[in-house]
Amino acid sequence: MDQKPKTQTFNSNRFDFAESASTKLLIIGLIALALLIPQKFTLDLIEERQLRLSEAEEDIRGKWSQDQTILGPYLSLPYFELKEVITNGEKKIVKEYKTKYILPEQLNLSGNIEAQLLHRGIFDVVVYTNTLSFDVKFDSLELEKMNLPSKNIYWNQASLMIGISDLKGLSGSPNFKVNEKPLELEPFSERNGENKGLLSRIQLDPNNSSLSFTGEMILKGSKDFSLIPIGKTTNLNLTGNWPNPSFRGEFLPESRQVTEAGFSSNWNILHFNRPFGQEFEGYIPDLNQSAFGLTLVNPVDQYQQSTRTSKYAILIITLSFLALYLMELITKSQIHPIQYSLIGFALVLYYTLLIALSEHLGFGIAYWIASLAIVVLLGFYSRSIFTKWKEIGIFTTLLSIFYIFIFIIIKQQDFALLIGSIGLFIALSITMYTSRKINFSGQENEDLSLA
Repeated sequence: MDQKPKTQTFNSNRFDFAESASTKLLIIGLIALALLIPQKFTLDLIEERQLRLSEAEEDIRGKWSQDQTILGPYLSLPYFELKEVITNGEKKIVKEYKTKYILPEQLNLSGNIEAQLLHRGIFDVVVYTNTLSFDVKFDSLELEKMNLPSKNIYWNQASLMIGISDLKGLSGSPNFKVNEKPLELEPFSERNGENKGLLSRIQLDPNNSSLSFTGEMILKGSKDFSLIPIGKTTNLNLTGNWPNPSFRGEFLPESRQVTEAGFSSNWNILHFNRPFGQEFEGYIPDLNQSAFGLTLVNPVDQYQQSTRTSKYAILIITLSFLALYLMELITKSQIHPIQYSLIGFALVLYYTLLIALSEHLGFGIAYWIASLAIVVLLGFYSRSIFTKWKEIGIFTTLLSIFYIFIFIIIKQQDFALLIGSIGLFIALSITMYTSRKINFSGQENEDLSLA
């Protein structure tokens, strides 16, 4: 008896579903990647706003005063050396004029910083007024050690100099004394303006060249204040009314206290701690690499936080689309790619809304308002996708969790990697658990209803 050849049959529905699911997932992935294009425009917008902030800061600093760095006081000592030269075949002895710069034995400086915010449009810039008190000691010159004959020194042409990075910041006339005698001050500039400040001509006693320098000056500045430790022992004590100081530079304070009302800090630095000696010949080199001090930080840096938030945009989009796709499969809904695109554009628009609000309300409040606005918007829009309120509630709850998760990562900067890794692991675990009953091959499934 002839047997009919066996024919292999295929479940067309099975392959249609598998092909449809794969195609849909590919389309969703392409939509997510395409959304990175407008997201790049958001990052460009943040950079543009940061540039405007920098322009506002420079405008205010130019009118108020720049960052301030103090060098001094130090002693300028002119002298001459006899040098043999040959002119027209004849030997002559001529004087070669030189200057030696002597650094102090003790440099004690106290400062009380009164900080304030100046406004330029919607931007705030931190400036300060620093009341500085000096107590400085110079020991008698050790001429033998310096190999400098006393008769070669112009004792009546010595100067006390104090370097100030921006003379525009001087408020009023400084009140300085040397050995209890008031000083007459005048500005100076050396090396094409690289070193500038105040100087006073003094008369040194060849028999007793020790000096006691005391006095006060009021100095305005912007954001940063620094001191170069030129004393054999340097002590700096700073207090202020700003609750967000950032101690920086070559040395950190030995003691500090920061409260909501302000701060206090103290440095004590020895000459062993720095890479230069107590005297220089001809000129003082650039010593800024040894400077230390503080920066008055404006905690309302909404652009830095907005930038960090925007960098997580692809994560928010991916998690949102993943949640939407799984719910589509489980509830057997049909979500059109255009609907995915509209939801994606709303997720990207969130960042523009965040930037605009944060400029006026601060980052924290702006974050929650923008997040609430997007969650409510997408919640109402999801009514056109899902038929049950429970499904809508699950979707909006997931969106809320995503935004809370990102906010925690941003605020916990030191633990961002740890928190992010744990969060993604939990998200993957939930995804795998939720999709365990989904048969992507198209075979008959169990009831996957969310009910």
